[in-house]
Amino acid sequence: MSGYARTARWWMPVVLVVAACSPSLNWRNVPLGGLVFSLPCKPDKAQRVVTLAGRQLPLEMQGCEAGGALFAISRIQVDDATAVPDVWQAWRSSALLALRADDSTTRSVPAPRLNGVPGLATAPWLQASGQRPQGGAVQGQLAWLVVGRDVYHLAVYADRLAADMIEPFFTDISVP
Repeated sequence: MSGYARTARWWMPVVLVVAACSPSLNWRNVPLGGLVFSLPCKPDKAQRVVTLAGRQLPLEMQGCEAGGALFAISRIQVDDATAVPDVWQAWRSSALLALRADDSTTRSVPAPRLNGVPGLATAPWLQASGQRPQGGAVQGQLAWLVVGRDVYHLAVYADRLAADMIEPFFTDISVP
């Protein structure tokens, strides 16, 4: 047996074990507005203007795909604090419409306790079953947070939601 073959016999199992232990969700801190969130992969970023509750509003987004799921965080700065509830409600309706979900496929879930974020208000958190744009079934967990005039939307979409993708994403939120 050549020296290469003997060496390969030794390191090949090590490489396979290390590869098998590599997590598909590699969590990292990502700032957006005045908060810091955890995403399981390096996010893509985008900005655009959206119309919600009859208002043109700036939207910032960060998101990525990992472990068979799409993770997204978005932020809208509302120009008038009294419009925040209307903007949140319009955003909720828009998100459920995009997911092709309705009241029969949507249920409220308890919001986790988020410590260390002053002035944070949470709207009802949701789990919904719907359809992907291509037509396949998808599950989503959606949440909205309000800090002052900033409204944040957090969403995870997957064929099947799992605790290891939901827990860190929805609970590891802090102030920088």
